[in-house]
Amino acid sequence: MVAVTTAEDLVAAARDGVEVTSAVLDEADLRETDLAGLVLRGGSLAGADLRGTRLDRARIERTSLAGADLREADLTDAVLSGVDLSGARLAGALLGETRFTGCRMIGTVLRGLRGLTASFVLEDCSLQLADLRDVTLRGLRVADCDLSEADLSGADLRTVRFERCRLRGTVLRSARLDGTDLRGCDLGEITPDTPRELRGAVISPAQAGAVCTALGMTVLDG
Repeated sequence: MVAVTTAEDLVAAARDGVEVTSAVLDEADLRETDLAGLVLRGGSLAGADLRGTRLDRARIERTSLAGADLREADLTDAVLSGVDLSGARLAGALLGETRFTGCRMIGTVLRGLRGLTASFVLEDCSLQLADLRDVTLRGLRVADCDLSEADLSGADLRTVRFERCRLRGTVLRSARLDGTDLRGCDLGEITPDTPRELRGAVISPAQAGAVCTALGMTVLDG
């Protein structure tokens, strides 16, 4: 572990494979830098400019990246655990085999993500109000995430497995939901518009009963 007080120190630590702890480099200019393999635990890069930065194979834990600009950054095979990404911009980021676990991603912009593979992990994350418009998550698994009021309009969610997720007030306008598994998810208030929004999705009998009730239908046993 080394003391890191400048952007140059951080680049050197990544190059030398040295673990960095509790570094505070808020608003740092790290555009187009090579931070591949960076190990960062604690500290803050809030508001940092990380556009086009190489962060492949990075391991980032309990660090604030709130408001950071990560557009077009390479996060291939990176692992982010307990990271605050609230308000961060990841539009166009390369996320092949990236893992997000326990991250705070409120209002995070995730449009235009590239390179997602079956190994991509999104688990136990807070994604309220996140911008996921037109994103392609086809065939992936999303577990224990709160997507309340997130915008998923136009997203390709075909055959996605949403496990124990909150989808209260989530915008699904024009989203593709063929084979999307929503059983066990909290869908929030069921309205007469819900059947149209969830067209093609797989839901549970209890959820189907709530949809029928919203449509004024009575379901009887036998």
